[in-house]
Amino acid sequence: MTDDTVDAELVQGDHSQSNISISEKIAKLYPIGRKTDPNKSQLLRAVWMSTIMLTIPFVAAMPLLNPEPETQVENWYAEWGTQSWSTEVGQTVSSGSRVEAMVTVDQGGILAANYTVENQGGTLAGIDCQPQWLVEVRAPDPVNYSDGTNSTSWSAENWEGSDSVDINTPIPEINATSSDELQETIFNLKSDTQVWMYGKGDWLLSVTNQGSEGALCLGSNQQVTFQINLTVSQWREPRFADGDFNFTTSTVGGGTPVGTYVTLGGTIPLLLIAAVVTLGLRNSETDDEVDPESESEDKIRK
Repeated sequence: MTDDTVDAELVQGDHSQSNISISEKIAKLYPIGRKTDPNKSQLLRAVWMSTIMLTIPFVAAMPLLNPEPETQVENWYAEWGTQSWSTEVGQTVSSGSRVEAMVTVDQGGILAANYTVENQGGTLAGIDCQPQWLVEVRAPDPVNYSDGTNSTSWSAENWEGSDSVDINTPIPEINATSSDELQETIFNLKSDTQVWMYGKGDWLLSVTNQGSEGALCLGSNQQVTFQINLTVSQWREPRFADGDFNFTTSTVGGGTPVGTYVTLGGTIPLLLIAAVVTLGLRNSETDDEVDPESESEDKIRK
């Protein structure tokens, strides 16, 4: 009976010693905070210091790899229309006098200017009188005329018909997330003098009666009637009150939370391993402590 008891205790001691050896071997693999020939407390510290340092990259990956939260965004845009300002004048003028049509543009976004001159004839002042006149167009900024010139003015003698000047100011590309932002952006267009406000100011079309020619013509006394028209067209500034502002909604953000999966997949195994190693080291410390009463009983048995 005594031999059987001793054998059982020896087997149990060998099994406990084997468990302690595995926990210590794993604990000694942790690199951070490890010392030469450490005791169990130092091994525990190395285990958890290493575990914490190894989990930091996985935790940092969560906000970097996770998508932004899903949100609804409003995309505001403006409906751009066109408008025209026109002046038409029909007048009979004598030699040296002229008829004028003016359009004042105080907004930007000019597209084109159209002008028309029609000679409707003159009063009889001789047998073969041929009226002579000068047509002039003046613009606030240099513009391209149909004859290829680029200037603030254009003129031609004895010209009549219709022609135009193109500016073609482009529609602004505006990205806004609210009606207030859209209105502010449109308002700020007025500071863009190079594009949006180009051509702003007074446009003038004039026809001057230069007298008449002919061998039997009393040119200085002949009066001529001209019908002229000047029209300037431009983009009409959108107005919120007129329903020119609209918006669409879109979804941004969202998607697979990759960062969360990476963090959980990396940290949980590390923490579980550290917990198992810690439990093994704690158990080995308990087994190493010798109970005085048990030691006395062993001596009596012997």
